Amino acid sequence: MKKFFVFTLLIVFAVSMAVPEAFGQTRRKKKKHPGLATNIAIVAGSTAAGALIGRGRNGAMIGAGAGLLYASSRKGSKRRAYNSNYRRGAKIAGGTLLGAGLGAWAGGKTGMALGALAGGGATYLYTKNGKRYYRASNGRVFYR
Repeated sequence: MKKFFVFTLLIVFAVSMAVPEAFGQTRRKKKKHPGLATNIAIVAGSTAAGALIGRGRNGAMIGAGAGLLYASSRKGSKRRAYNSNYRRGAKIAGGTLLGAGLGAWAGGKTGMALGALAGGGATYLYTKNGKRYYRASNGRVFYR
């Protein structure tokens, strides 16, 4: 019985030595642009879907505008505190594209120009009054 216990102890010790090192304190490398690939995929997919569903270029503009508005408003994009101006510009560009697509669908080239002005202006006014927030590294939100 004593030999069996010693042999089992040696086997357990040998197996524990063969396990790769797994430290709980290892820091993982942080992504430089988290969520960027997801946002690009959202905009590309909505552009393709709009082109297939809508009437070619007009549908693609509508889809790209809607995708850009969604991608710049989703939670993964808001997590980074330093990109609030980029997010605002992306929202205005998305509103302009969406307005241009709807205007072109309704009234040709003149409608496209008027729709782009209306969509961009409305989105600019909508984002101008929004709260800007700055998030600290510990997750605390600071309003200004």
